[in-house]
Amino acid sequence: MHEGKCGTKEIIRIVLNHENKIQYSSINNGEAYNCLQKLHILDRLSENSYVQYSYGKRWVTISEIIIANQKYYVITIDSSNNKCSECSKVLVDSVTGLYNRNYWKQINDGSIYHHPYSKKDFSLIFIDIDNLKEINDSFGHLIGDKAIEIVGQAIKNSIRKEDLGIRYGGDEFIILLFKQDKKAAKKVTERIRGEIHKLAVEQGLYIQISAGIACTDCLVDLEDMIKMADKNLYREKEIKKGRKWQDTRVDDLLEEVIAIRNELNEKITEGDIVTSAEVLELSQRLDNLIVRHMKFWK
Repeated sequence: MHEGKCGTKEIIRIVLNHENKIQYSSINNGEAYNCLQKLHILDRLSENSYVQYSYGKRWVTISEIIIANQKYYVITIDSSNNKCSECSKVLVDSVTGLYNRNYWKQINDGSIYHHPYSKKDFSLIFIDIDNLKEINDSFGHLIGDKAIEIVGQAIKNSIRKEDLGIRYGGDEFIILLFKQDKKAAKKVTERIRGEIHKLAVEQGLYIQISAGIACTDCLVDLEDMIKMADKNLYREKEIKKGRKWQDTRVDDLLEEVIAIRNELNEKITEGDIVTSAEVLELSQRLDNLIVRHMKFWK
């Protein structure tokens, strides 16, 4: 037994699969197995989904999690003899209940084997929240966290058990869809939008997202797929900005047209005689107005 590792003050983390094989360890696998035996961890795996106990000067925490229908155990050994309140959050995001970036990194580098994942035949969706800053500024960060929670819940409600949802960053999410092509990924994205709208309305919120998709028909490296999906996401954002700008121009045009119409109606209501010259002048103003706005849309 390497007392130096189990006896130091560093926190040791180990992930076991349902066969009790190490999928990840912050120390050497041989030392990790020795720790598991010496601290009688393997004897306690089936007791509960969450176990915490002391052994000598060490606190041991065991959290059972399910990933793609596969059972895993996240084990934390704290040699400072303090209970670990954060141990169950090693791989899971506390706000959304999705897996976190730490889990993503361990899939990407092969530290954890995610059963359905292979280097081909899957799609990746990259999502971020368009208006999170506006929500935070208007309602505060607690409501901002609620918006993030809603998006996470919508993702969980919209994907299959074998698919994978991850909170990648603050307002960024990654979804891996196994054995799904681009067409299927688009359907899932729209399903997520619908779920977000439904859940947000229940909370009196308006949440807008943008999404980008990448598939293994052209890329196989996960980081390259993220870059491609991110690029597609920002393309969608630019399209939205363009539409918003055009909507603003249309609103401005409508206001000016209404002003001219009201001017004409006012003359008629007051009983003024509207001459042909005045009608021609109003018509010319409308023509100039439309031409001016058309230049902005080209």
